[in-house]
Amino acid sequence: MKRKIKELLEDSLVIKICQSFILISFLFLAMIIWKWRELPAEMPLFYSLARGNEQLTSPIGFLILPFFSVSLFTIHFILAIFIFHWEKLAAKILLISALMVTLALLLTFIRIIFLIT
Repeated sequence: MKRKIKELLEDSLVIKICQSFILISFLFLAMIIWKWRELPAEMPLFYSLARGNEQLTSPIGFLILPFFSVSLFTIHFILAIFIFHWEKLAAKILLISALMVTLALLLTFIRIIFLIT
């Protein structure tokens, strides 16, 4: 397993993707630390639900976005480890897609925070 991880991390694109993910994770953390005290008791998150209390969540519930981001990237990274030896392009596409979803979640997170504070 360590050999497979080392083989994956020898690719320069994979290293840049991982560095970008770490940067985005720190941005999530910075936004949480910076705005936590200003967050209201209830805030909108589930915009696809009907208007009203169903859309609202607590600040703790709002942490779904960063946790989902980390778990998605972790799952994609593990899958990329296993397929990199046979399909390098597919492994890179997995990691790029995870990074793009993470970036979209960060932008959503920031927009909601600045909308309500």
